[in-house]
Amino acid sequence: MKTLTLEVSLKPFYGLDSASTRAACRRALQQWDALIDQADELAIMLWAADGSEILDYAGSLDAPMEWARYFGNANAHMPIPADPERKSLHAGSYLYRPDADLITYRRLAEIVQAWRDAAAEIGRSKIELGATFDPGGEFAPSRFKYERHREICLSDTMGRASFVCCYATLHGDNHAYAGFPRGIPEGTSLGHFLGCQFRHFARDLGFDFLWLSNGFGFGLETWKTIGPLFDGEGFHPEHARKLSDRILDFWRDFRRECPDLDVRTRGTNLGTGTDLASDATPLRDLYAGKFDFAPPPNSPWAAINGDFGIELAGYQSRIAELPPGRDYPFRFYLHDPWWLNSPWIDRYEGQPHDIYLPLAISRIAADGTVQPPRDLALLTIDDSHGAMPDRVPAEATPHLLRAWRERPDASGPFVWLYPFDELHDALHAPDPDLSRLFHCDWFVREALNHTLPVNTVVSTRAFDLLVDRSPHVLAGRILISPTPLSPAGEARLARWLDAGGALVLYGPLDHAPNLRNRLGLHAARPLEGRFTVHAQHPSRDVFASAEPTEFEHRPVMSGGGLGEAPADPLVPGTEVPVLATRDGETRALMAAAAGQASGRLTWLRGPLPLRVSPEEHLPTPDSPAITYPLTELVRLALLEHGWHLAIKASERTQRHPVLTLHRHHNGWFFSGYQPDTTVEIALRTPFGAPLLLGTEARIERGVAHYHLPRAWRHECRLFIDQTGGVASTAESCPAQVGVTRRLWLRGLSDATVRFFPPPNHGPVTLWLNPPWPHIGGERTPLRDVSTPHGSIFETTARVSGTLLLSW
Repeated sequence: MKTLTLEVSLKPFYGLDSASTRAACRRALQQWDALIDQADELAIMLWAADGSEILDYAGSLDAPMEWARYFGNANAHMPIPADPERKSLHAGSYLYRPDADLITYRRLAEIVQAWRDAAAEIGRSKIELGATFDPGGEFAPSRFKYERHREICLSDTMGRASFVCCYATLHGDNHAYAGFPRGIPEGTSLGHFLGCQFRHFARDLGFDFLWLSNGFGFGLETWKTIGPLFDGEGFHPEHARKLSDRILDFWRDFRRECPDLDVRTRGTNLGTGTDLASDATPLRDLYAGKFDFAPPPNSPWAAINGDFGIELAGYQSRIAELPPGRDYPFRFYLHDPWWLNSPWIDRYEGQPHDIYLPLAISRIAADGTVQPPRDLALLTIDDSHGAMPDRVPAEATPHLLRAWRERPDASGPFVWLYPFDELHDALHAPDPDLSRLFHCDWFVREALNHTLPVNTVVSTRAFDLLVDRSPHVLAGRILISPTPLSPAGEARLARWLDAGGALVLYGPLDHAPNLRNRLGLHAARPLEGRFTVHAQHPSRDVFASAEPTEFEHRPVMSGGGLGEAPADPLVPGTEVPVLATRDGETRALMAAAAGQASGRLTWLRGPLPLRVSPEEHLPTPDSPAITYPLTELVRLALLEHGWHLAIKASERTQRHPVLTLHRHHNGWFFSGYQPDTTVEIALRTPFGAPLLLGTEARIERGVAHYHLPRAWRHECRLFIDQTGGVASTAESCPAQVGVTRRLWLRGLSDATVRFFPPPNHGPVTLWLNPPWPHIGGERTPLRDVSTPHGSIFETTARVSGTLLLSW
């Protein structure tokens, strides 16, 4: 771990003298000492207020300062129809303790110094202190934002004119500020003002970096799906260049005034393609513009509403490329110090799914290295009452340590080929189709929310270098890619296929005529509206009710109308197993073609049955009870590659499990979130049915069926080919000198067993039905098999009974 950042509000320190303040800091460091020991660097980020303390700072440390001493919304702007008496936290705010009064800037500086003193006591002489700037008004009353300078509140995120926009311009005033002692000149950019103010604020109070919260610095509507380019019904790209330039101007103005202090960013709640299509957010230019900021971490969206698809898809889209010389962080939501919730305790129910899922994410760099996050941030170590309950570090730390220890060190089996450059190029093309940018992100979000474990990402820029310099990194992997937007993009994918690669492609084929021909399709008039689906293959998911056969196609969410039709007759070597019909016309939803060598192309049109409302942050899905399960088709496509990923549930409205699958030390690590624990998961891989360590699997026709709890992670090194029965694998003690580890395999019946050993393993033995004391018996022969996914030991004959694996 490079940097551990502990985020904390000022609530634990109110009313404390200097000695007690240092004692509170000391106690917090003791609570998190196991993580601190793993980190090269330590940082403390103080949630003092909402950033208005920076905007208002006039240079006097003895001046009073408003701070985040409340529960709820300190600057409410949004009517709550279901709360006519305005009792909810969203309708107003309440002091967290009756005696909580204003503090001075000097008191804030004392708290900063107390953290430095406490860190020095544990040998951390180098510690960084960070301040925060939030564009909204949730945390503390702000006269600057909502009385004197409402003109900078251009966003309606939490009510009309409720969020500050980074590219806003200030009207003049006569107030004295540290950087502007004679007042703000008319037309001063917010970037110029904030940069100048923070330079003075950091120098005087002892801060080292600034955190830009809740999407500030990345556009206008950084929480919502809509934005200045997208109103929910259509896209308006004519202002894209101007908006991109205004965002860049903010960073230029800020860095001119504040060139040396570090900046860390929260980013938006969405993905790169979505931000481009709705807000013209020029992430590529921001990364490459020498603005020297840390890239955004995963968003806390999953903690708020359980939408892991948008968290994991957005995270991967932002780390496909990185600012030069920067690593990327992972951020975990422990407590909320403002809204009377502590996600670890209540939203997560003390379960680690939002640790294990995002920490299965990795990116493939251009040099072939697989890069997991290196920085960890914890939001926050105190709760809404200013308490720091011991149970939270005691319960969360073991999961954080395990997940960090088991981070990916090789590519997962499914790799999202993310067109980071092409999406940015498309925004400013002569006739941009922004729905294509939108579809790029939302298709993967939907697939992730419906049990597809995509948690390795590579940009097209890195991919082009990898296939020439380090082709082994992607050997045996299945690329999942949006359809290309240019001839160069199409040629890239064709080369991969012709070299024997496997490709699952999604989206319209209007810019890929050669791939369209390869699939035996032709361009047809784009259609929209209600379609009936005709599928050749039965669903792998099992429900009590019959499968719906219709869906509503909305071009705005799906990259345009349905415009691919199958050739008549079908082209030899191709198949079109899923069709959609409307008013006598037929369009393809899925097609496949065998490539040269062993390559195989599967294409999915990928309609997304989602509706966007300006009032809602996220799109609303059509009811799965009456909508054909389009998202299952991506898992159906993987069957051709030996991957069976399916569910069994009573009702179609039950939520699907979310899975990740990553590699560590030649093992396979399955992690999951079961929003509905009655839903069963069915798994099979090209190596056989996976036996998740510490579980039992019901084997049916070679597929392992599992019932799993809300949050889980299981190591898997054993796969079996077996027709039926109940099989299991469990840890055993080594119990023999020279043995590092042992696993029991039980319930085998005429099975072939495959074992993925860790690197630098010792002698591997497999004993059949070994008698006590389990140090010998009938030895089962093994052969060493090399695969693109690592070395395997495989039984040379089928075995039945109980096996003891030792190494």
